[in-house]
Amino acid sequence: MFKLLLAFIIPFSSAWSQERFQDSYRQELYEMASQNHRPVSGYSRAREIVMQKLHLEQDNRGYYIEDVYCQKDFRSNVGPNRMPNHQNINIEHTWPQSRFSSAFRKSIQKNDLHHLYPTDSRSNSTRGNHHFSQFKGNARPVNGDCELSQLGTISQTGSSGFEPPFEHKGNVARALFYFSIRYKIRIPQHEEFFLRQWHLIDPVDEVERERNELIERHQGNRNPFIDDPQLTDLITDF
Repeated sequence: MFKLLLAFIIPFSSAWSQERFQDSYRQELYEMASQNHRPVSGYSRAREIVMQKLHLEQDNRGYYIEDVYCQKDFRSNVGPNRMPNHQNINIEHTWPQSRFSSAFRKSIQKNDLHHLYPTDSRSNSTRGNHHFSQFKGNARPVNGDCELSQLGTISQTGSSGFEPPFEHKGNVARALFYFSIRYKIRIPQHEEFFLRQWHLIDPVDEVERERNELIERHQGNRNPFIDDPQLTDLITDF
């Protein structure tokens, strides 16, 4: 009887301890991600920072912004104090607004630069609030002039999903890991499965590190998964 009781208690205790460790890790990472966070004052200002600071580039033809879903260069009305037409290029909330956490003010999440990226407006609209996924032969380009991003059916759910270009997959993963920890909201397992893969195959590069630095200047906090990519190993289930 005693042996049977031990056989039940030990795995139960181990699982309970593991969950406690996970809660502790999440809290520590939350404190890292939220430390010194000064929310950007208004969405208009957040858009300006993305378009005029974080993603503004220059070559011998002048200023331009490259969108992350189609990798197209936008040059019309682009510059340090200019805003391009939102019907051409817009701001992508990598974590969709419709799935924001109810535990935090919507404005803080909406204006959080760590998950905001410039995107071709048509592709932005097509992505909508679809979960990210990866497809094999059952996907189509998001639109006729953007073949780098794909729209397909998620096998686990039967719903539509969105696959970004390879070069942006790691950025997507780390943005969502940050958002999950910062706002204490969970990522579906079918999405997390691919995000973990993308985090490894598209590792942090110098452009992403520089973006993290610039964001810290504007809103005070950093994405810990960019600073130390191995931190994802601490969390078994985002």
